Amino acid sequence: MKLKNTFIAFCATASLVACNSISSNSTPLSAAALSAEQAATTVVFIHGAHLRGSAWQPVATELESAQIASHILDLPGRDNTVTPSSITLNHAAKALCERTNALPQPQVWVMHSQGGAVAHEALASCNKAEISNLIYVSAVAPIEGAKPFALLNKDDEDNYFKGVTYKDGWMKITNQAEYVASFTNTQSHSLKAKVWSQSVDEPAVTGEGKVYLNKTKLDAIPKAYVFAKEDKIISYATQQKIAQSIGATKTYSITSGHLPMITQPVALADAIKSALTL
Repeated sequence: MKLKNTFIAFCATASLVACNSISSNSTPLSAAALSAEQAATTVVFIHGAHLRGSAWQPVATELESAQIASHILDLPGRDNTVTPSSITLNHAAKALCERTNALPQPQVWVMHSQGGAVAHEALASCNKAEISNLIYVSAVAPIEGAKPFALLNKDDEDNYFKGVTYKDGWMKITNQAEYVASFTNTQSHSLKAKVWSQSVDEPAVTGEGKVYLNKTKLDAIPKAYVFAKEDKIISYATQQKIAQSIGATKTYSITSGHLPMITQPVALADAIKSALTL
């Protein structure tokens, strides 16, 4: 894998027309705040590298309490029984399409980290579902032939490799303490344990694919971006560059590390519900 070679602040920018700060103390939106069409929308959660889909469950539970239907998907490569070289970006995207094409529509895709690249490849190559909105949560968003991590910086790379090592086609978690410290800003022992329980080794080849999603096609879908302001894996500055590159029209900020779906699920759910009312 060539991941090391591909890794190379505030919200007010010309292309980001609004920025909202969401905290765990914010007032949740009720189902009544959503239109009938929005309430009927199916939210699809797409996880990132090193995570299981079930990491999204606390957020899904919050949405369900507001009568918002959601589906959690597991992308290929969540266990070591597969051949890692088979889990290409295109393979992951096809698996995503197979699942989402069969789900109720319209859909809102909520993507985290590398999940943004998988979603973009799906949009480019195989998606047949009606997508009404895209919501990025500290996610990469490659287009026009870019690799997933093209916009990440040297600090992002260094933090990632503190706990992860390439071996036999896998990005293996080889230092649990450093991995958890890089992927989250929490000091809570129970939350650190939850992060670890949802973590897996990742097929290396997935992050090496190129995404040929056309910018014009992406521009036709409304987009929101949720910043994790204390993220060390995809830094706040990197997230801002990504949000600008895709023309996100609404942004939200959470004081969180890379995994707000585990450490701040209520705040993240509130941001998603706010994005659904746009």
